[in-house]
Amino acid sequence: MLFWGMNPFTPKKTRTPRPVPTCPCHHRRKCGLALIGALLCLNATLVAEDAASLAVEASPSPAVANPAPEAATTAAPVREMGDVVVTATRRERLIEEVPVRTEVISATDIERTQARTLADAVEFTTGIRVENNCQNCGFSQIRMLGLDGGYVQILQDGRPLMSSLAMVYGIEQIPTSMVDRIEVVKGGGSALYGPGALGGVINIISREPWRSGGSIGHRYETFGSGAGRSTSAHLDWVPESRRGFVTVFGQFDYMPAYDRTGDGFSDVARRRLNAGGARVSLDVGDNGRLVLDYTRIDERRRGGDRLDRPVTQSQIAESIESTIDMTSARWIHNITDDWSYQLGVGYARTERDTYYGTDGDPDAFGFSKSPVWNFDAITTYEGLDALALTFGAQAFFEKVDDAQPAYSRFISERYRNVGVFAQAEWEVTRDLEIVLGGRVDDSNLLSSPVFSPRLAAAWRPQPELTLRASAATGFRAPQVFDEDLHIELAGGEAQVIRNDADLKEETAFSYTLGAEWRPEPAVGRGAFVEGNVFTTRLRDTFLIVEDDNPATPETEFTRINRGGSWIYGAEINVGWDFGDALTVQVGYVEQRARLDDPDPDFGSRNVARTPERYGVVTLDSNWRDYSFFVGGKLTGPMEVPHFEGFIDEDRLARSPWFFTVDAAVSRHFDVSETSHFTLTAGVKNIFDSFQKDLDRGPLRDADYVYGPRFPRAFHVGASFDW
Repeated sequence: MLFWGMNPFTPKKTRTPRPVPTCPCHHRRKCGLALIGALLCLNATLVAEDAASLAVEASPSPAVANPAPEAATTAAPVREMGDVVVTATRRERLIEEVPVRTEVISATDIERTQARTLADAVEFTTGIRVENNCQNCGFSQIRMLGLDGGYVQILQDGRPLMSSLAMVYGIEQIPTSMVDRIEVVKGGGSALYGPGALGGVINIISREPWRSGGSIGHRYETFGSGAGRSTSAHLDWVPESRRGFVTVFGQFDYMPAYDRTGDGFSDVARRRLNAGGARVSLDVGDNGRLVLDYTRIDERRRGGDRLDRPVTQSQIAESIESTIDMTSARWIHNITDDWSYQLGVGYARTERDTYYGTDGDPDAFGFSKSPVWNFDAITTYEGLDALALTFGAQAFFEKVDDAQPAYSRFISERYRNVGVFAQAEWEVTRDLEIVLGGRVDDSNLLSSPVFSPRLAAAWRPQPELTLRASAATGFRAPQVFDEDLHIELAGGEAQVIRNDADLKEETAFSYTLGAEWRPEPAVGRGAFVEGNVFTTRLRDTFLIVEDDNPATPETEFTRINRGGSWIYGAEINVGWDFGDALTVQVGYVEQRARLDDPDPDFGSRNVARTPERYGVVTLDSNWRDYSFFVGGKLTGPMEVPHFEGFIDEDRLARSPWFFTVDAAVSRHFDVSETSHFTLTAGVKNIFDSFQKDLDRGPLRDADYVYGPRFPRAFHVGASFDW
C-alpha cells in the first residue's frame, strides 16, 4: 500500500537523532498564527512545532515532529529517535520503514498552511477532500479516495472518542493548537482501529513538549465585509530530569458570517470556537509512563438571516451550541526490552442545543447529548528475530439521545462494539516484509460477530524502489450517523433522515497496489515519484432516498440498502527538493465511484458529490529569515443533487472545475537564544474561486453547495515563542 503525505522528502533525512531544541534559529520556517494578543490562556500547538522545526533545519518538509504519545517506552529514549509513526501498525516504526505507507501532516505543515482546525489541516493531502454540505450552518465532512465522511475514522491518540453527534461539526471543532501531527492511513484501517474505517484512518497525535517554554499568537483575517480572528497560547513545563511534562493550551477563534449573493442570508455561517485543555505525563520507575489528558471544546455557530435577532424572528435559522468534554488516561509499560503493553480508558461527552427552523417556528428547538466510553488493552512482543506480534482488545460504548419535537424526531440509541485483534509483522527477508492481521467485532446491532482480515506487504528490490500492496475488509453497522443528526432546510421545509427498519450492515473489500521511487537527483537534495492504484467494493451500500409523508410538515428521507457500489482509481505524487531554495510537490487523483443500480431519485449510477479528478500542488521556499508558501487545490466536476424551492423542480446538477490558490510569507526574528518572534501575512483563495449558482432567499436548498468552503480572505498575524 502506498500513499503520500505532505512531507515525502523526509524519509531520506530521518535516520539521525535530533537533539533537544535549543538552537536559536530553529524556528526559521514558522509562519506563526497571528498577532501577539491579550491572551493569558494556554495553547497546545507550537512547542511540538519547536521539535518539528528542528528537523526543518535539515529538511524543508519534516514528516513527523515527535514520537507517538502512546509509544510503549520511556520518555527520554523516545524523544531521541528519528521520525516515528504508529498508526499504520500500532507499533513505533520509522516512517520510511512501515510496510503500510503513512502520510503525515506535521506541526510545521499546519503552520505554513495557516490551518486553524482539523478540517483546514488535511486539505493539502492528496486524496482527501473537505467539503461543505450546508449553506446555513456549514456542516462539513472529510472525504477520502471517493468515500464520504462516514467511512473515515477519526482518532485521538489512537482512540475513537468522536461520537456520531460530535462528528456533525467535529472536524471544524478540533483546534490545531492541540495537535503535534496528524497521521493518515487510507483504506484497510479496520483491522486495528475498528470496523468502520473503510475509507481510512485520521489519527490526531497530541503535543508532547521537549522543554519548558510557551507561545502566544494572534491572527486577524478578513473576507467580504467581515473580520475574523484567532488567538492561541500554550505553556509547557518539563523538569530537568525530563521524566514527564505538563502542558496547558487554549485557542479562541471567531469567524463572521458571509453573504455571497447579497440576499440577506448567510452562505458561510458565523462561528465562535473556544477550546482549552491540559496534558500531564509522568514517568514511573524505569519502564512505566502515565499520561492524562483533558480537553474542552465550546462552539457557537449561526446561519440564515437576521443573525442579530433571536432565531424565532428569522425566516431561516440554524443555530448550534456545542460543548465537548474529552478526558483519557493511558498507562504504558515496558516489561522487558522486547515486551510491552498499554492500557487506556477514554470518556467524551457531547451536548448540543439546536434550532433548525423556518418562518420563526417557535417549536424548532432541539437538544442532543452523546456520552462515549472507550477501553483498550494492547501488548506487543518483539523477541522473535524476524517477527513482531501485536495483540489487543477494545470496547466502545456510545449513547445517543436526540430530541427535535417540531419534526417528531426522538432518538434514543445505545451502541456497543467489543473487538479483539491480532497482527504479525514478519520480515521474511531483508527486503520483504509481510503484515498479517485480523479483527473480530461483536456489535449489539448485528446478529453475530464479524471477522475482518488485513494483509499488507512491502518489497524493496532496490534501495531507491519500494513496492507495497494491501487487502482489507470492514463493515459499517446500521446505526444513526452524523448526517442524521443534522436537519437540512430546503424549499422552506426541513429534511429529516431516518434508517429503514430492515437496514443491515454495509461491508467493504479494499485493495491497493503502489510503488515509490526515490532516485538520487543530480540537482537538489531529493526527488520522488509515487503511484498508487486503489479499489473498494461495497456491498449492501447505504443509500438515502426520499420517502415523504404528505401529512407531516417535513420531508422524510430513508436510508436503505441498495445493491453495491465500486470505487476505484489511481493517485500519483511527484516532487523535487532543491533545498531551502524551493520544494515542489504535485499530487493528482483520477477516480470513479459507481453504483450497481441507478439512483432512484435521479437515475444516475454516479455517486453524488464525488469528482472524478482532483489534486494539490505546494511550493515551499526559505530565503534568509523569510519563508514562503504557495498551495493550490484542484477539484473537477461532480454531480450534485439540487432540490426544488428556489428552483421549480428537482434536478441533478453538474458542478464546474475549481482551482484555489493560497499564499503566505513569514519573517522570523531571533529575540534571544530561546525566544523567537514571527510575523506572517497571506491570502487564502487568491482568485476568489467560489460557487456562482447558490440558491437565494428563504426557499433555497441549503444542501446545494459545492466547491471551496470559503471565499478570498486576507490574513496577518504574529507569534512569540520562548
